[in-house]
Amino acid sequence: MALRARVGRHTRHGGQHCQNWPDDQKSVIALLNRIPVNDGGTGGGLNGNIGGRIVAGMASDALYGAIIKFEDKHFPGQRSGFVDPTGRMLKRMEELASRPLHVPANDPMPDPIDVPPQPAPESALDRLRRSIGDETLLQRKFPMSQRIAMGQLVMMAVMYVDSLKARGLERLPSPVELFGRAYFTKNKLATRVRGDLEFIVDGGKSERPPPLTERFGGPVDILADITTGESGALLLYESGACCRVYPHHWGRVLHLGDRYGGKSWNEPQPL
Repeated sequence: MALRARVGRHTRHGGQHCQNWPDDQKSVIALLNRIPVNDGGTGGGLNGNIGGRIVAGMASDALYGAIIKFEDKHFPGQRSGFVDPTGRMLKRMEELASRPLHVPANDPMPDPIDVPPQPAPESALDRLRRSIGDETLLQRKFPMSQRIAMGQLVMMAVMYVDSLKARGLERLPSPVELFGRAYFTKNKLATRVRGDLEFIVDGGKSERPPPLTERFGGPVDILADITTGESGALLLYESGACCRVYPHHWGRVLHLGDRYGGKSWNEPQPL
């Protein structure tokens, strides 16, 4: 089965999409569906659609997750995230997909047992996904424009968590990760002087803000303080907590993640 170009995403380059021609996506989906789950395939459970169709130039989270799962099983440590037309992964998929299914002859079916299905245990990523979408805290305190901007970060964070779950992970790769833009400092008090943001250090000396940190899923120092400027930020925690830090607020990163730790939840404080 020939491919014209790569299918999937570049894991080592921030998840950037490959060429992902629709016919190439369909070919890889067909191969993965013919491969049993125990062999790293999807066993017929993958369609790869985005909004009900295959989208040119974009590999769906489900397709990308299936490719990652297959790659991790057969080529551990490679972590490319895509199927190359001339690569080893495509050849291995074709080998496994061409094997005949083994159906035991005259194998009597066991009597069905009426046992109610048990829900799967909730993982830290499950808790995190629910926490990201929790709009019960602080929402009425902020202007609609800030809430809309925060909603965009929320959508990106949900997609990120879903991609991690598709790869079989149960928690974040780092203790705390950032979505958005913020300042991170230690042992400095954030304040406003004539409307400008400044940081007060020991001895009362003031400093200008450090460079803004902008990340969408990258790790940050859990022992640092976070201060937002004109834009808000999301903090995602390995424990399953999520904190929305709206513009012009600050707080200790560690303490803002106590919501799922059995402690009282700490709100970011206004500047």
